[in-house]
Amino acid sequence: MARLIAFLIDSTLLVFSFSFVLYGLSDSDLQLQSWETLFQNGDFLGQLLDTVKLVFINPYFLVMHWLYFTVLQSSQKQASVGKFSLGLRVTDLRGRRISFARANLRYFAKLLSVATVFLGFLLMLSTRRKQTLHDYLSCTVVVTD
Repeated sequence: MARLIAFLIDSTLLVFSFSFVLYGLSDSDLQLQSWETLFQNGDFLGQLLDTVKLVFINPYFLVMHWLYFTVLQSSQKQASVGKFSLGLRVTDLRGRRISFARANLRYFAKLLSVATVFLGFLLMLSTRRKQTLHDYLSCTVVVTD
């Protein structure tokens, strides 16, 4: 449960900070639509999907997301802001700090956890160390301080 809450904290921080960048640097009207105009036009779902694509399928957001997790998890704190605030750390199997390369492997292995219809995350329910698929593949573990 703590890992889910950490994920929600991290996601909120990422989307919030990216929104500042997106709205601050944009000169397009698409970013400046308000929720009120989305409800007034009849095609709410279509416009909402356009907004989601604009934020989440944006190369800048993807790079920011990748750097956020890999840099923070390989740092001295060994955790993203969400994990750190809940007293969690990402370590190797011996409890040491992971390298940037291993943090990258862990990050990209998450794609497999997601691609299996999130079954890679459910793996932690049946393992002794509470490891997910991407933890197994990158030889990492999330520990509590």
